[in-house]
Amino acid sequence: MRAHSLIAFSVLMQAAAEAFLSGRISSGDSLRFSLLAFLGCTLLFLTAGRTSRTRSSGSAEISSGHHVWRSFAVLNVASAVTFLGLYVALVWVPAAFAASLMAGIGPLAASTLARLSGETQPAASWVRSVGLFVASVLTAAAVQPSLLDTSSWQSGPATSAVGACLALLAGIGATVLARLSRRLGKQGIAPSVVMAHRFHLTYVLAALALTNDQLAEPPRLGWGVTALVAFGGVVIPLYALQIGAQRTAAPVTMALLATQPGLAYLVQGALGHPLTVPGTVAVALLLLVATAVVRVEHRLPRTRAVTAPELSQESDGAASTRGL
Repeated sequence: MRAHSLIAFSVLMQAAAEAFLSGRISSGDSLRFSLLAFLGCTLLFLTAGRTSRTRSSGSAEISSGHHVWRSFAVLNVASAVTFLGLYVALVWVPAAFAASLMAGIGPLAASTLARLSGETQPAASWVRSVGLFVASVLTAAAVQPSLLDTSSWQSGPATSAVGACLALLAGIGATVLARLSRRLGKQGIAPSVVMAHRFHLTYVLAALALTNDQLAEPPRLGWGVTALVAFGGVVIPLYALQIGAQRTAAPVTMALLATQPGLAYLVQGALGHPLTVPGTVAVALLLLVATAVVRVEHRLPRTRAVTAPELSQESDGAASTRGL
């Protein structure tokens, strides 16, 4: 359960940062936040890795096969899609709606990707995934009833649809991240090495977007506050999430992440945001459903048919990591 605790800690920290930033930032702040958070992650773990044994053993493993480098390339793309997709979506749709779509689609995407990879997926897993997605959207509607009135949104129907699609795409990207993290963990890649190499595309795109005046609105937060929240709300929790995700099946990880919008709502209440009875009840039900899904999915065996070439590759990989 230690891995689950790390993921839960990460979700709570990210929810707290999201609650603090909600209503306080412009799109320019979001891009600056992304730049500081993900460039900070990269520099911190690159520097730490140079003085640790984990870094040297991890580098040896990365150079042992092109398939590992391909995984890191996909990891960079998925990270950029996940985080920048969500932050851009927040420009066009309310935060509660975007976060609920992103978190809710995760378990369903995990089941779909598992099925496409040849893993056995009981029918009950699909029912749980769909149920958690529906619960997430209903929770968003209960927490913020104005979500149902799209005329109150800051953008028109077309851009609102784009924002919703970006949020869904971010959720699918997060699922890919969970699966790749699990695979790299099995290959013996240390979480600190993954953290040092997974965000290159994210901070580069954030820096490029800052040059676009339409995306980078005038800042509302100072660099100091932005850096502090980025470190406490992204760097630390994402490292904890990386460790937990590398030791946990993707459906379990995504079910835990589905609680983030509800936790953000409760943290907002602790910060003085008014809570409603329907919203609080909906969040409580969402947390109960997600917890039940986690407990059930954790007990399920993860099996899939392995072809002869795959078996040979797995044997080679096991041999290369036996000494780690």
